[in-house]
Amino acid sequence: MEAVADNLFPILRETSLFSAWPEDLLHALLLQSKKVTLDSGEILFVEKAAASAFYLVLSGRIHLIAAASTGQEKIVEIIEQHDLFAEAVAFLGGRYPVTAAADGSTSVLEIPLALFLEILEQKPLLMRQMLARLSMRLHFLVKELRHLSVESAEQRLVSYLLELCPQANGSAVIEFPTKKSAVAARLGLTPETLSRVLARMRKAGVIEMQGRTIHVPDLQALERWVAGH
Repeated sequence: MEAVADNLFPILRETSLFSAWPEDLLHALLLQSKKVTLDSGEILFVEKAAASAFYLVLSGRIHLIAAASTGQEKIVEIIEQHDLFAEAVAFLGGRYPVTAAADGSTSVLEIPLALFLEILEQKPLLMRQMLARLSMRLHFLVKELRHLSVESAEQRLVSYLLELCPQANGSAVIEFPTKKSAVAARLGLTPETLSRVLARMRKAGVIEMQGRTIHVPDLQALERWVAGH
């Protein structure tokens, strides 16, 4: 267990949640954590289940899925490598608000909630830092909800592509982090609508696409194009 903690310590320390944690407390938490490996499509936890842990993606991706009143499911977030998720359950009555499923072969670090909460209760400063992070996360999700409710399909897709883009000007090569159907669900679109928007963008010459790879010859031209939609 000590070797595992040593290997994962730098990864966990890079997250905003744990960046200020003292080394001894972080090692203590890691020693009680464990690695979980999932096959593609395997469920890690289900919505409304009692929570005993939160997670860090070590490899692969996790889809967070919410059930609508109509019975349909929607991917609300795609969790990438070295991202934390489900940490908010510590402040939500101990139940998961979404379902988590693996997108491809995935491994995660399972961090025990009981020990995490015990440490926070003993360290008020860490608790305040945690609440600040959750507040920023809430603002982000409210912004995302606003975008989904008022933006056109073209605006949603271009905004998403720009989020993935490493720079603001010139040309760029962007890689979809997951399959197109998952991206479509993340943006609140059907796969057919996403395909039509991509086709219109290719026809307009603002993108070139091969598989999941998108080449944008001119980022500012892409922004001008979407301004017309």
